[in-house]
Amino acid sequence: MVGRRPLEANILGSSPSPATELFIYREFSEQHSQDMKQNDIKLQIKRLERHLLLAKNGDEVAFLDLAHSLRVVSELKAQIDDLIKNSQLSTEWPNINKNNKIKKLLRGSKYFEIPLVSKKENPQQGIQIKDLKIINRALSAEEVKDLYLAGPLVEKPTNLTFSQWLASEVIYTTDKDNRRIGITRETLIKRIANLLGGSHPNGSENDTTEENFFDHYVRELNSMRVAEDYPVTYYQLIEMAEIVVDKINKILQR
Repeated sequence: MVGRRPLEANILGSSPSPATELFIYREFSEQHSQDMKQNDIKLQIKRLERHLLLAKNGDEVAFLDLAHSLRVVSELKAQIDDLIKNSQLSTEWPNINKNNKIKKLLRGSKYFEIPLVSKKENPQQGIQIKDLKIINRALSAEEVKDLYLAGPLVEKPTNLTFSQWLASEVIYTTDKDNRRIGITRETLIKRIANLLGGSHPNGSENDTTEENFFDHYVRELNSMRVAEDYPVTYYQLIEMAEIVVDKINKILQR
């Protein structure tokens, strides 16, 4: 066995070969690096879980901390992908199953489509927020009926990696020309953290024009108050944080 060769060599009064020493060093170094990455992920998930608990109780400061903590975890996506892959455990990330009927019905309208398919209820009031659509015009009776018959957006378990899940669209809206655009989880997390001052003081961000493109939409979302004056972004962050904590904790506790 490789692990016994240095000991056997010492017993025989000789030193292990340079090739053996290098192999052992590399094995130790790789294992140490993996352990360090896993410990870092574990610490950040504990941190996220703590902020999530406080934010669910309506703590405004904890909401800022939750936004920043989610951003930090999202930036560990490569390490988390490796952790899940090395665990050899099946991890299914819930993702939205797009409904083209809804897309067709709302074409040409200004709207926000916010599935919130995993969120159970307002933690303080017990109010369920689910499949939210905010449409900036009055719908006809026929359109209301068609929208109802189209059914809600639903989630389904997928074999996406954590990085792919973050890169998946979670909110749909339209631009000034009523063209449909999607906002990914990763973009939403980053923009909320920046705009609310969760990552650094509000107004001091130094991001690219491409990233800033979504700021207008995220500000709109944050101004939309539902369920006892909670912003839509509050529910969206909590939904994502709950999924991340649940899925990654199962890997860490294996």
